[in-house]
Amino acid sequence: MQAKILPVFILCLCASWTLAELCCASQESDRMSEKENYFIKLIGTREGWPENMTDDEARIMGEHFLYLKNLVLQKKVITAGPVMDPVFGLIILQVDSEEEAREIMENEPSVVQGVHTYEMQPMHLSLLADNYSSEKYAKKPTDRVIHHEAVVEASLDKVWKTWTTTEGVKTFFSPHARIDLRIGGPFEIYFDTGQPYGSRGSEGCVILSYLPKKMLSFSWNAPPSLGEMRDRKTHAVLFFEPLDSARVKVSFDHYGWGEGERWDEVYEYFDRAWTYVFGNFEKRFKEGPLKWE
Repeated sequence: MQAKILPVFILCLCASWTLAELCCASQESDRMSEKENYFIKLIGTREGWPENMTDDEARIMGEHFLYLKNLVLQKKVITAGPVMDPVFGLIILQVDSEEEAREIMENEPSVVQGVHTYEMQPMHLSLLADNYSSEKYAKKPTDRVIHHEAVVEASLDKVWKTWTTTEGVKTFFSPHARIDLRIGGPFEIYFDTGQPYGSRGSEGCVILSYLPKKMLSFSWNAPPSLGEMRDRKTHAVLFFEPLDSARVKVSFDHYGWGEGERWDEVYEYFDRAWTYVFGNFEKRFKEGPLKWE
């Protein structure tokens, strides 16, 4: 029965993705009013910049790009890019205070290493267009699905909380995470906290929809080790079915895979990874919460 109604459910879920994005946009608008915005002008420190950029300066600008990309993920940089004639770098920050803005810029790699100086002035960001790029998703999704099922001995309430709370996922998924059970809320699992935010795990992944104690869906991304595929998004959905008062069946599907060798790499990676995760999930209820080293 479930297999027959799944296509209809997927159509409903697709609509929920749009609702999730709209909800995120509304929440971002509310948060914007609580933040301070600053206009940053990055200015080259020598004549001829950037047309005669040296190899060392090119390396520094690579660090500059990664630094700003990380801040975009944290929603502290709203937009950034070069301005032409006259040439300067534009950055718009959204932060809690002027002190935070100064700290960001004083640690910016091109400023630290002398490629740029900067000017900063407060501004008020009145209008901001929502921009959800279709490039994040597979252009032609295939019908491939990674599927897992697990039956664990526990109450439905406990199993639900294990997947939908920060403390819950720490018992089997990773010792570091941030989960906020709301449409558009973060579903971020961190696997390498020694890396900067943006390269730790599933930063930027969000809860797409949920039915309390029945279904949870969330977006998912590839690890940094898979290069440009890191920026592509897929989707996962979990179903929770109580078999009796002390046993719950959890069904999992991960889909949204594109075509081509790079997508094949991502699929094969997660085919292995989810097997490991569900092994830990079952172990958590047989032996207790995992003890992370």
